[in-house]
Amino acid sequence: MAEITTKICSVTFESFFRKAVLFKDAQCDEVAQKCLEAFASYGLKPTQIAVRSGDRIFNYELTFSLFNGNGTYRISAEKMNIVLQNATSDKDLEIVQDSIAKIYEHVPMPAINNTLISANSHATFASMEELQHYLLRFANPEKQILSGGIIAYVRCQNWKEEIRLTIEKSLAFPAGLFLVWSTTYRDGKPSRDVLKHVKEAFEESVTKFDLAFPKNP
Repeated sequence: MAEITTKICSVTFESFFRKAVLFKDAQCDEVAQKCLEAFASYGLKPTQIAVRSGDRIFNYELTFSLFNGNGTYRISAEKMNIVLQNATSDKDLEIVQDSIAKIYEHVPMPAINNTLISANSHATFASMEELQHYLLRFANPEKQILSGGIIAYVRCQNWKEEIRLTIEKSLAFPAGLFLVWSTTYRDGKPSRDVLKHVKEAFEESVTKFDLAFPKNP
């Protein structure tokens, strides 16, 4: 099992509502107030929350950003979209989980049909030699295949949906891999336990390909 260390990662949650919500029923003022209450501790200011309305029927969007633009939140008639980028440490990942949990816990929203969850990470080996040794399994000199990667659909403990995982050589870090995960959650609002389980499932998925992230002490 080869150990890899996360250098930078991003997470996206996209929750689709069971029924599109008319602008007149969206309660954007209440949603904005709840967002402010939930994220004031992360530096959210009232003037950072904006509502764009087009025809004032279904064409509207409430948005705000956090963490110097690395976190963006969008709520529209049909879905809520959360994108958190450039996490570089375990502390950053804790903040990512907490900020995702907060919006589901505190902000009123319609019933959710399903949530698409995706993440990506650049993760490095201890040396270039370890990377090259790992990538050798995909090489075929006779066919002039110098390197390759993985596209797989896997199952993991404590996560009932399949996970799509891709692994390839990182273009950003010479001794690194670029990993991408995607899956679906279908049981309403994701809770803190759900966030914990999907993180564990993503970590477990790479062990099926002889990779491991270091365990926290």
